[in-house]
Amino acid sequence: METVAAGTERRIAWPVSRLDFAGAFGDIGVLFPIAIALITLNHLNATAVFLVAGGAYVMAGWYFRVPMAVQPFKAVAAISLALGLSPQEIASAGLLIGVLLAFIAITNLGGVIARFFTLPVVRGIQLGLGLLLLREGVRLISAKQTILVWNHISFRGWELALICAILLVIFIRSDRIPASLLVLGVGIVIGVWAYGAGLRNLRWQPVPLALIRLDPYVLWKVLPLLVIPQFALTFGNSIVASENTARLLYGERANRVTIRGLAGSIAIMNIASALVLGSPLCHGSGGITAHYKFGARTPKSNYVIGAACLLLAAIGTAAVAVLRLIPIAALGVFLIYVGIQHALYLRDIVKRLPFLLIAISVGLVALFTTNLMWGFFAGLVLQAIIAFPTLRDSLRA
Repeated sequence: METVAAGTERRIAWPVSRLDFAGAFGDIGVLFPIAIALITLNHLNATAVFLVAGGAYVMAGWYFRVPMAVQPFKAVAAISLALGLSPQEIASAGLLIGVLLAFIAITNLGGVIARFFTLPVVRGIQLGLGLLLLREGVRLISAKQTILVWNHISFRGWELALICAILLVIFIRSDRIPASLLVLGVGIVIGVWAYGAGLRNLRWQPVPLALIRLDPYVLWKVLPLLVIPQFALTFGNSIVASENTARLLYGERANRVTIRGLAGSIAIMNIASALVLGSPLCHGSGGITAHYKFGARTPKSNYVIGAACLLLAAIGTAAVAVLRLIPIAALGVFLIYVGIQHALYLRDIVKRLPFLLIAISVGLVALFTTNLMWGFFAGLVLQAIIAFPTLRDSLRA
């Protein structure tokens, strides 16, 4: 019989820690709301959306070996929602972007393109994204949502957000009680209490997949409408800024997070997603920050959120109803916190006035136009005017 030596304590070594779980859900404030909107309003297949997202999360964690975000394309999503585009049109845009990024990865052209994304431009993109996330968080909190919990006891959106924000501040540095899990748990408990009865009548089964139909007219239509606006945003935020963010947070552990590796990864995700009419996907520097700030330190966080997405794919028709149990005010708190943290990357150029001016200009243009692409172009123009001698050497490096 096996004995245990005196003074020793037998412990179960769980393969996934509390922080792995907490960090796994750090970016749901971006992933889930966009996915819900595309599924509900543009009629994307819920099983296809979450199947590819879950698989992408798992593969990204396995390949990059650090927590890596997976998000829907923001520009594609925004335009598609505004114009009511069909799943075929959205998938066609994802396919074109995937093929373009595959070409860039194979030919290694990414390094040449990345030279235009100098340090102040990258910091400006990160600032702009942070401001956009913060604004979206405020919008979610201020939305007119009243949650009836019990008889006449109810929460308005801002009241629930205040409770979540207080919990976040109190527990943000706690390893024993991860803040993101606590905030998410509070939101889900309130949502289930208020709306859980409606889950009984749902169909808990996957939605049959359909394949893309290639149509030259549709491909030509989405090229200027979706592909070109998204490409600058993708290359700036999802590739260049993501590489920079991962290196800042994980150092040498992020040695696989390269321009070429990110371009190839996004290409594979989008070609796979397009084939089954799913949502176009990317990595994102804001998502990397979100996972990290809420505790993610190992790729196990990717496996946890990936498994959650695969579970949502399996329940298909019920996935949207389940996700709607999370009050949007709680998601708004996530976005505001991540937006602030993302904007703070600006601090390493605060004492370099030309760089700071360019970065702030990029961020503000991106905020007011709601488009990081225009911020990027504004940064190129401004650095050419006021900082060309300073940046000439970095562009040649």
